Amino acid sequence: MVKHIVMWNIKDTLDKTATFENLKSQLEALADKIPVIIKIELGANYSSSESAHDIVLYSEFASKSALEEYIEHPEHKKVGEYVRSVVKDRVSVDYEI
Repeated sequence: MVKHIVMWNIKDTLDKTATFENLKSQLEALADKIPVIIKIELGANYSSSESAHDIVLYSEFASKSALEEYIEHPEHKKVGEYVRSVVKDRVSVDYEI
């Protein structure tokens, strides 16, 4: 099992709530379009910690190759264009259990 976690901060010029809802809708909809996704969910941060990010994506895949298939999938790339247009930074971790 591979877990793929990504965190972003939304650009300061945007409405964070509306942007989160749009991101959540688009990213979670990928589960119906990309069969290798076992689980995908998006959460909004409520912590005021300086080290916190605005949004976290949590997803699960059966293998490293399944994660690669997801990353290269045209539907993921399409959503990725929108993501890059609304976020100011990104951190990620991929790990296998």
